[in-house]
Amino acid sequence: GFRDAKIGVISKACWDPRRAEAYCSDSSYVGGIEHADEFFQRVWVEMNRRVADAEKIRIVFLGDGAKWIWDRVGDVANQYSVFVLDFYHATEHLSAICKELNGEQTEEYWRNFNRWRESFWEGKVAEVIAELKQIRATSKGKRRKLVQDEISYFEDNQDRMHYDRYRTMHLPIGSGTVESSCKNVIGARMKQGGMTWSESGAEGMLQIRTSLASERFLQDFRHTLRKAA
Repeated sequence: GFRDAKIGVISKACWDPRRAEAYCSDSSYVGGIEHADEFFQRVWVEMNRRVADAEKIRIVFLGDGAKWIWDRVGDVANQYSVFVLDFYHATEHLSAICKELNGEQTEEYWRNFNRWRESFWEGKVAEVIAELKQIRATSKGKRRKLVQDEISYFEDNQDRMHYDRYRTMHLPIGSGTVESSCKNVIGARMKQGGMTWSESGAEGMLQIRTSLASERFLQDFRHTLRKAA
């Protein structure tokens, strides 16, 4: 059957003054075909491998709205940690509402989408939620359910959507590094035409791919040989 491969990226957050935006550099990768609890153990190990004392630095957790992620980040966070919902995932949810309310790519769609997106950018999530609740009050059936689902999504993640504050702090707000790793680390090698994998074979290849992408394959290979011996 189908099994989900998880991948995480641990990076250094940097600031580009010319473009006035944060970006991730010096990335390393962890992956596994396993339960989320085991996967977060990998994340914790890699975090501590990267820094001398993970309890004394600001750690930024950046991800989409998946509940399994946010239910577990607290186990590996410290008192300085910041939690960020990917800005572009949030705007995808705005797009879904605008399509339902105004039709895809219509003038009204773009008017509402750009206005609400700008509100998110400025950290005014509460204002967008309030407006959506007014729309919900006059909606019925499928439309009402969609609007309610998106309201719930934004309310659940509201504490992770202070994008104006994150930008002032020079923190990244987009998870493009993770999205890219799904394509380049996993997909480019493991999802080619006609491929099928045993679970053990897929797990082994995933570890090789994350090791290569982290530029420490030789070190990991030697470590594996020592353990096997």
